[in-house]
Amino acid sequence: MSRTPWRVGGAQRQGRREVQADAFAVTGDRATGRIAVAVTDGIGDTADAADAAHLAAEEAAGATLVATPEVACARARDKLAASSITADASIVAALFDPDHSRIRIAWAGICRAYALTTGGELQRATYDHTLGERIREHSTHRGPLRMYDRKLTRTVARHEFVTTSLPAETTTAVLLCTDGVSQSVDERTITTALRCADPNDGAELLASAAGINGADNATALVLRREK
Repeated sequence: MSRTPWRVGGAQRQGRREVQADAFAVTGDRATGRIAVAVTDGIGDTADAADAAHLAAEEAAGATLVATPEVACARARDKLAASSITADASIVAALFDPDHSRIRIAWAGICRAYALTTGGELQRATYDHTLGERIREHSTHRGPLRMYDRKLTRTVARHEFVTTSLPAETTTAVLLCTDGVSQSVDERTITTALRCADPNDGAELLASAAGINGADNATALVLRREK
C-alpha cells in the first residue's frame, strides 16, 4: 500500500508549434511514498529540442527519487552532455517525501512552480532565469521586456541550478509548468485549476486554456494532497 499523500495529473498541448518540445516525467516509490516529478521545455521548435526535453525530464525524475532535485538536475545535465543531442532545455524538478517537512524544488530557465496553500493563497515558488528578469530586479521597470524575456541566463546545460522548498504541511497543491502555460493563463485560472479535486482535471484545464490555439507548447503537471 502506498504511503504517499499526493496525487498527480499531467496534460500537454502542442499549440501552433511544429514539434511538441515540452516533456514531463513522474516516478515514485510505493514503499516510501516518495514522488519525484520533472517538467522540461526544449529550446527550439525542433526534434532535437524535443529529445533534449525528454532526456532531461526522464533523468531528472528518476534521479530525484533517490537523491535531491538539485543533484538530479545535475545528472540530467551530464546525461545531456554525454548524448549526441545539441539542443538545450529549461527544467523544474520536485521531490515530495512524506518523511520530510519540505517539498524540495530545483530549476533552471523558464519552467515554473506554483503552490496553493491550505489558506487558499496562490504563491509563485520560482522566478524566471532570463535577462528580462535580471533587468527588472536591478531597475524600476516592472513590465514585460519582450526582447529580453526569452533570453535565458540558466538552462539544463548552462550555469548552476537554483533551489527552493515549500512547507508540505501547509501546501494543498503544486503546479509545475512550462512558459506556454504561465505566459498564457492568469493566476485566477491557475488557482481554479489547483482547487480541482482531481489533479488530472486541473492539468487539463490549464493545458487546454493555454494550448488550444497557443503560440507555444503548453505543459501542466499538478500534484494535489489527499484530504
